[in-house]
Amino acid sequence: MEVWFAQAYTSAMSTAALKDERLAVRLTKRQKQLIERAAQTGDQTLTEFSVSALVDRAEQVLADRQRIVLSPDEWAAFNEAIDHPARVLPGLREFMEQPSVS
Repeated sequence: MEVWFAQAYTSAMSTAALKDERLAVRLTKRQKQLIERAAQTGDQTLTEFSVSALVDRAEQVLADRQRIVLSPDEWAAFNEAIDHPARVLPGLREFMEQPSVS
């Protein structure tokens, strides 16, 4: 079972959304040639390929913060835990009311 906390980027979003942001990067000649060859292989423009690759990588990096995958038993335990009120831990309120260290 998958629980989503944020909406994933999709290719449909890229065509429907107004593209008014820019991203500039510096590359070595070798890096640019490699990326250009890869884009040509996929019959994409350099921009299409770059944006697609960057978005795919960003989704991978952020996946553990956006999605939690639970087994049915884990889902049941999660629901059981959130259905009960929080425990009062002795000293926690006093600790949280102390000024923070700056």
